Amino acid sequence: MVAIKTLIVAEKPSVARDVAAVLGRFTKKDGWLENGQYVVSWALGHLVELAEPEDYDKSLKKWSLDTLPIIPQRFRIRPVEKTRKQLDILKRLLNSPEIGLVVNACDAGREGELIFRRVYAWCGCKKPVKRLWLSEATPAAVRKALSELRDGRYFDDLAAAAEARSQADWIVGMNATRAFTVRHGELLSVGRVQTPTLALIVAREREIREFVPQTYWEIWAIFQKTSGETYAGKWFKGDSDRLFDFKEAEAVVARAAGADAGRVVRVENKRVRELPPMLFNLNDLQKEANRRFGFTAQHVLDVAQALYEKHKLLTYPRTDSRHLTWAIARDTLASRLAAMAAAPEYAGLVPRDPAPLGKRYVDDARVTDHHAIIPTAIAPNLAALDQDARRIYDLVARRFLVAFYPEAVYAETLAVTEAGGETFFSKGRVELEPGWRMVYGREGVAESDDHALPSLVEGEPVSVEDVKPLEKRTKPPARFTEATLLAAMENAGRLVDDKDMADTLKSAGGIGTPATRASIIETLIRRAYIQRESKSLVPTGKGERLIDLVPEAVKSVELTARWEQGLMEIERGRMNAGQWLNGIKEFTKELVR
Repeated sequence: MVAIKTLIVAEKPSVARDVAAVLGRFTKKDGWLENGQYVVSWALGHLVELAEPEDYDKSLKKWSLDTLPIIPQRFRIRPVEKTRKQLDILKRLLNSPEIGLVVNACDAGREGELIFRRVYAWCGCKKPVKRLWLSEATPAAVRKALSELRDGRYFDDLAAAAEARSQADWIVGMNATRAFTVRHGELLSVGRVQTPTLALIVAREREIREFVPQTYWEIWAIFQKTSGETYAGKWFKGDSDRLFDFKEAEAVVARAAGADAGRVVRVENKRVRELPPMLFNLNDLQKEANRRFGFTAQHVLDVAQALYEKHKLLTYPRTDSRHLTWAIARDTLASRLAAMAAAPEYAGLVPRDPAPLGKRYVDDARVTDHHAIIPTAIAPNLAALDQDARRIYDLVARRFLVAFYPEAVYAETLAVTEAGGETFFSKGRVELEPGWRMVYGREGVAESDDHALPSLVEGEPVSVEDVKPLEKRTKPPARFTEATLLAAMENAGRLVDDKDMADTLKSAGGIGTPATRASIIETLIRRAYIQRESKSLVPTGKGERLIDLVPEAVKSVELTARWEQGLMEIERGRMNAGQWLNGIKEFTKELVR
């Protein structure tokens, strides 16, 4: 009698080895691992992809407007030739009479679901499927996930969203690229998300190019108390604190400087509390690492992925959540903090008796596929990591630790001084309690303009020691860096005037997803639509030409966000994937006419 085994399919060999290490002793085979109860194998990323137009009809290899739009009645898939050997191995294993159950252990998200489902479909497998859902690759997490396998059908909506996203990108990209390339005699690659992202960069560059700087003046005064203490004040009137007419600025200076004395007309003292920042999702981690170290978004993802897969020090990085679940908070935070306390870099920063985290950080409703990126319960040996891995781990570790610290508290003083009928604003801020900022010390915290004002009392007289105008020029908006572009993609709702559309963009999470934004930037660079200049992203002539040629709908962040929202609705089981795709098809037909 044949022993019935369970086949576990991971997305990468490293994850397969992690699973096998937990399950027991395995014999290494060519493309899989095996023991008496389990067979563990792997994909190598996508082993199966959507077929090309010429796979449906050889005549479609020639690009022609007459054949557009190309919209298959039923999409076909085909092997990726460079990984065909591993696909053939999986086909044999999936259809082996020894295998009675299949476990999908591909990455726990939309893309991982798609990788497994396509392999399963290509191989013609009909065996029951369970889902292994991992948010971290530590042995304890693998054991727990193996004990909580779910029926694969529970993830049918996730799979439907993944397939719909892939088919939509094929329909829009394939047809639009052919249409614009043939019409304009130049290879012009168009994408559902990449083109609106390029449009943001081009629009910013043109704002900079068309910007006409203006000269203006700020007026600063130095006041002295009778005790001899001095403080500075900046002129203001109503909502304005600058003047564009030098004669007017000179008149203000003359009136204030000519006054016999000034007088403090308003003083407001208050305590200001500054909450610790939220936990990292991928987008925030990429922005912070770009701002601090100049890392590209793709590099941050690659390093964080290695810290998750290889070093087992971070949880799954491709997450859009800044929150934890109550179960994670209840069951795992103590062990994570204990692991960090074992590292000399963090031993003195781990609180001895931490209070439970509140809803600012722990909220099941704010966690989708994965919780925020946090350290695992494995003690880090930072000396064993390369410099970039140390930096990324340290960012996540300190952002995790500050959640257990109190607010920072400041004494803030706001004062208005009047002299010669003109008013001047002064602000002072002094740290009273460092709170969570202790975790950073002075390093890693943006330089602040904190400084103390002398003690001021409403009505007290002061002398005017000096008044002078400071000439300045208005500046154009800054070019996008990867950090600011990621922020613009995530917060695209701020770029539109229509409130309903802004709400749609906000609920859709902007354009792209945390897992795809880095690859979108790299694709635009690879296709020579943008280039890096130091930290900035600058459009090329080719990129600007494309934006000038495509219709508004193709470069619209609003349309892209609507599509992203539709995919989220499919994933949640609230929308039919076929209906959503019908909208994409109709859009594409209009596009190529």
